[in-house]
Amino acid sequence: MIGLMVVGVIVGYILLSKFIVTKVLKLYGLKKANIALAIMILIPTWDVVLGFPVYAYLCIFESGVKIYKTVDNVEGFYVGEKSIGSEPIEPYEGYRYVDYQEVKNNKPTGKYYRSYWVDYFKNQEMANMCVYPPYPNSSRPYTQAFKSGKCIVKEEIAESEVSRWEYDTNRNIHKVVVPIVKIEKTVVAIRDRNQNQNIAENIRYNIDQNWVIGIMNESINTRGVLAYCSGGKNMLEKVLKITNQEEK
Repeated sequence: MIGLMVVGVIVGYILLSKFIVTKVLKLYGLKKANIALAIMILIPTWDVVLGFPVYAYLCIFESGVKIYKTVDNVEGFYVGEKSIGSEPIEPYEGYRYVDYQEVKNNKPTGKYYRSYWVDYFKNQEMANMCVYPPYPNSSRPYTQAFKSGKCIVKEEIAESEVSRWEYDTNRNIHKVVVPIVKIEKTVVAIRDRNQNQNIAENIRYNIDQNWVIGIMNESINTRGVLAYCSGGKNMLEKVLKITNQEEK
């Protein structure tokens, strides 16, 4: 029903535009008819016409990975606050561990943990520290890994032992840089916690949907974006270089 209404609005606007342009052509001639046509086209599209060139410039010249410092032989890093889930927090591929602060009922518990993989077939002493799969009969990746002899250990650590390096995607910065057409800048950063500064940033931009399409989408489902540029890739591996990466 809503879809038919949207189609009806589009068709109605086209017919209205045709009527107005035709009327202006008969009364005032071709030159003013062209002006009327331009106005009727710009009414639903002005934000794209004004905003897209700015968005394109930002994507081409301002987006991407900005690296200010690299670190060698990194075993792991801090990923911020994490809610207690049914399955353990997994280290990123290639890294030995991740550190995090535990959150319970939307509040930090003040406890810090380090998660890392172990082979409990080879290291029987670590078996008691393993986080057991919450769904032992499921086909989930962690359950299958556990059955093959690998598990994640959740080890409580002091705050002073938490990694100096932070990659917390929950701390992404979102900022509207061009309000009228709503061009938004997103920054994903790797931080030096000791110096409280970013050592690398992945910058990307998106532009809001055309105002007409946005209203239509909101009436049907949710509003999206017209376009986005995703920035660079592999920032983490380029900045926090894995221990003995060359040998691997």
